[in-house]
Formats: sequence, C-alpha cells, structure tokens
Amino acid sequence: MREYKLTALMAATSFLLCSGLMTNNRQMYWMASVLGVLMLGAYLLVKHGARQVSVARQCPPEMVEGETVEAQLEVALQARAGLLWAQAQDTATSGLAIEPVETESINPFSGAARYRLTALRRGEQRLGPVQLTLSDPFGLFIHHQQIEDIAPILVLPRPVALPNWNWEGGGRGRFVASTLRGRRGEGTDWHGVRPYIPGDPLRRIHWRATARHGDWHVKEFETSQLAPTVIALEQAPTWRTEGDAHPDFDRAIRHIAWIALEAPRQGVALTLVGSNLPEIRLTPETYADPRVLLRQLARVQPDARHSILDDLPRLIQQYGEQYRIALFAPPQEYSVFQARVQSYQAQGYSVEVYA
Repeated sequence: MREYKLTALMAATSFLLCSGLMTNNRQMYWMASVLGVLMLGAYLLVKHGARQVSVARQCPPEMVEGETVEAQLEVALQARAGLLWAQAQDTATSGLAIEPVETESINPFSGAARYRLTALRRGEQRLGPVQLTLSDPFGLFIHHQQIEDIAPILVLPRPVALPNWNWEGGGRGRFVASTLRGRRGEGTDWHGVRPYIPGDPLRRIHWRATARHGDWHVKEFETSQLAPTVIALEQAPTWRTEGDAHPDFDRAIRHIAWIALEAPRQGVALTLVGSNLPEIRLTPETYADPRVLLRQLARVQPDARHSILDDLPRLIQQYGEQYRIALFAPPQEYSVFQARVQSYQAQGYSVEVYA
C-alpha cells in the first residue's frame, strides 16, 4: 500500500509538472511544487524527525523456567509537531520466547506492543534491543531504527524431582556423632502443629489449628535423625557442547534445585559446593527465601578450570565422617566418577554419583 501511495503521488507530481511546462500554466507549477515539498518534508521527518526516544517495559525481573507472563513495551519519542508515528518490536535472547498479542488498536504505529513472554532456559537472559519502525502520517516513507535498550531478566531453574533420590544415608561416623541436626521424613509420633510451608502434604493439615489461627497449619511429627548432605557439582567444561552448556547440565541444576527446596521440609542441612562455586550452606534454621538459592543456581555455568574429582579428597576429609556426599557428573563420565568413589565407599564413606 505504501508503494502504491508513493507511486501515485510521484506520478501526479510529474503529470502536473509536465502539463505546466507544456501549457505554461503556473497553477500546475504550484501544485507540483506543493506535492514535491510534502513528499520531501515527509521523507526528512521520517529520516531525521526522532530526537529523543525513551523505552518503557512492563515485565518481571525474574521468571521460572516454563513460566509465561504478559509484558508490554511502550516507546515515547519527541518529534516535530508530533507527526512521527512509531511501531515498536522487542527482541530477546534465545532463553526467552516472544509471542505478540493481538490488540484492537486500528493504528499499528502507536509506539506500544503487548506480547507473551515465555522463559525457556535458566540463566541471565535479556530483552532488547528494540526494533523501531518510523513512519510519516501519510504512510509514504518508513525508516528502521534500533534502540539499544536492554532489560535483564533472571530465569530461575524449575525444580524437578530426582527419581532415585532418597534422604537416607550419611557419613562414616554418623551413628556416633552427637551434633547432627538432620531429621528424616514424617515419622509416626505426633509432636505438635506449625505454620504451613509450601509443599507440605495436604493430609497433614490440622483443621482446628487452621480455624483457630486463621491461616494454614499442619501437624508436625517426631522424626528420626539423618546426616546432612553435601551436593558436589561438576563444573568442568566437559558439560559444554559447541560453546554452550549441555542440556544435561541444566537438568542437573533442576534436580539440585528440587533437593534444595525439599531439604528444609525433610529437616536436612544442605551444603552446595562446586568446581568453581563458593560453598553455600543451607540449614533449616537459616532457610527463609527459597529464591535466594535458585538465583545462585540460575547463574551457575560449567566454566571451571578443574574437575570436582580433584577436590574429592578434600571433601572426604572435611565432610566424609558425618555428611553424605552426592556428586553430580556428566552422563558420559559416570563410569570415571564411579571408579574414583569406589575406594571411599569401601572405607564406609557415603559417596554417591548422579548423572
């Protein structure tokens, strides 16, 4: 449509100019001049009309893998006489998917766009830059411009249960240690009531206490002791494929996220270590906001210069007597990890390999 308008105007201008030359009609000269000035002014307006451009987004700073939210993009620009129209389109990194939402607006050049934003992969993702399409009110000329406005979004890992995981087990000296605070499971002896924690089974809801306090309360049972757990994550580049983190690494992060969220409900103290990761301790007493650990897991990458196997003797010496140690390794190196831990297992240490 834009090409047709421009062709028609140029043809009309040429006709008036040629007719004016042939008939020496000044009115045709003026009409051709006016049309030429209008087209030139529209072109200059589109090409150089936008002076200041500001971008405003309505989107969450954090999302969880698989989550979909509605976001909005608005572009405001200062143009001469307000005659410049803008159409905005957002872009995103590969970990985010953008799906435009149809609106009832007749004019697409409103400078606003609504879309559905889906988090595909954990990590530090971003929205931007913004692709801006500028047009004059007649729709004759279009100019494409890129606005370097970036909005960071942290995608948290989605917790996924580890099928063969159990909370039993412990270090070689767990039966004689007296300082263990880990507890196992639900037990059978009723102990009291406590406020509801997301993830508690519905069968444990104490209805009388819930009605009395006005918020959810659950039954609490006496439990047997369990040793704390050390999660040791391999961060060597063996997880990488073609310069990017392998999907198996993201799967391991999802399993670790599930263990981290489930450990406080089981009463198990958790410590997370890695080849290139500062030690993170999570205890039932200090566990408050579950997203704190998820934010750290979202940023973990397989970028260490050495393998976690190089740290295994130190981990055994530091934690082996009282802790159970769970190694998360690449599937292709499972046999290598299993061969290294067999000697420690023979000595009675609780060391397991998950791939």
